[in-house]
Amino acid sequence: MTPRAGRYITFRIARLDFAIPADCVRRIFPFKETDRAALPVLDLRAKLGLPHASQVREPYIIAVEVETRLVGFIVDRLCGVVQARERDFTLGKLCVSGRPREVLDPKRLLALASP
Repeated sequence: MTPRAGRYITFRIARLDFAIPADCVRRIFPFKETDRAALPVLDLRAKLGLPHASQVREPYIIAVEVETRLVGFIVDRLCGVVQARERDFTLGKLCVSGRPREVLDPKRLLALASP
């Protein structure tokens, strides 16, 4: 995926900043509501090989739709929504509002999740 201008959901996992295109996000909800959601939920921390956080207030689930498949990703903290321009990307990272954020490709994340 080549990062492009548009809206991005920003979040943190293991003290690292990430972004995902907002156009694929269908819902965001607290982790404690997972039992009411009829979708598989994957731990992004494990898929990306990141260490466990020492303390997370309340993780969230970001539900994304990719190729008619709905899946949830666990994140430590939501940061917000940013509007990115093409010039806001440097070496695959989104640089808006201070911190550089790695842009995650939902299709690639699903491929990592497949057996």
